[in-house]
Amino acid sequence: MSNLSLQESVASFDELAAKRMGRVRRYLRTHPRLVSVGVVIFYLLGTLPGVLLMADMPGNHGLVLLLITLATAGTLLFRRRAPMTVLCIVFALECISILDVGSVYGTEGLGMMLALYMVATSYSARRSIPLAILAGSFQMVLMVLVGFPDMSGMELDTSDGISESTLAVIIIGVFAAFLIGFYVTAAAIGVYIRNARIHEAELNHWASQVSRLAQVQERNRIAREMHDVVAHSLSVMIALAEGARVVGRRDQDRAEEVLAELSGTGRAALADMRRMLGVLREGEGGELAPQPTGGSMENLLEGFRAAGLPLTYTYVGEPLPEDKAFALTIFRIVQESLTNSLRYARNVTDVQVRLERGRHQVRLEILDNGDATRVPSVGSGRGLRGMRERAELFDGTVDAGPVASGGWIVKAMLQLPECSAKNGNQKASKG
Repeated sequence: MSNLSLQESVASFDELAAKRMGRVRRYLRTHPRLVSVGVVIFYLLGTLPGVLLMADMPGNHGLVLLLITLATAGTLLFRRRAPMTVLCIVFALECISILDVGSVYGTEGLGMMLALYMVATSYSARRSIPLAILAGSFQMVLMVLVGFPDMSGMELDTSDGISESTLAVIIIGVFAAFLIGFYVTAAAIGVYIRNARIHEAELNHWASQVSRLAQVQERNRIAREMHDVVAHSLSVMIALAEGARVVGRRDQDRAEEVLAELSGTGRAALADMRRMLGVLREGEGGELAPQPTGGSMENLLEGFRAAGLPLTYTYVGEPLPEDKAFALTIFRIVQESLTNSLRYARNVTDVQVRLERGRHQVRLEILDNGDATRVPSVGSGRGLRGMRERAELFDGTVDAGPVASGGWIVKAMLQLPECSAKNGNQKASKG
């Protein structure tokens, strides 16, 4: 898979998570205000029945509970904007309810649970869980201090030998366990949701980093392709121009042929550069290089012959596999090697290109017999580095250097695509 296809395959994790949620959850997530209104409606449906049942209480207790309930509902509308402030206000309102009625019967503690849940989704568990325990404990102590449960109006069964005080402690303990348990459960659910969101954000960040890395790698690949196209084309064009100048005085027809070859090489290079720059600019998934076809190698060699290199091409073994990436790797290694011979070799009378396919490997050798003293290199070393990077894609190597008898040789060894894939799977399984 190319780097560009990898980049296209890295989807936003937000999109993947949204697909897993389903339509309802996805809709609610994109409409937070609607969720806030729904929470308030849920709170009112859970508390108003109890408040209405206490409407006939003596005094103004029923009216006070109704006002506290409505005030809590209005406060919960801002739970997303200021969760800690909302928690403090709801806590104060419920404490007023306890002081007025003697319990949280009118509000059922539902407002505190909703507020604690929102705080837990915004703050760490170290802060939200202790807050839930402290809030529940304080409210329970407050209820005990104001006379809840009202032991004077309760007939406790002491037939089992348990004193009234002990039984009262048991009742208070059970009620406290339920109240604090509900608060802690609401906070724990909020903590779970918060951790899930943090994990989702980390995955989204990771996906973004992978996508950015894929883009960088793709631009590096395009730069390598650009180097190969420009270096090859300019070297051939310079050689053709010099040849046209030499033969132009003696053979006008031959000079015109060389100039036509020069023009064709320039047009082909310009078309290749436009295609690659278009991919770089627009991020299209098109193919970047002139992908080798059946006659690409022959056309490449003919172009170098026209530029003045005395080439001999030898192929041994079965045909190469129909793998575009593998064929492009061989094509570029041959192209870069011959370009270097054309640019740097002196007095070349023979250039041998030998390609041999074995059972598991392909061996490539490009040898010229130029003088021991070559033209000083003006390159940056990107060409040789690019050849080695291409070879590494197929578990191969590239070695280049002078020959003792004079000249320069490039040796490349590549694993066949199926063998390279098998070796990659074995390394992955071991890892």
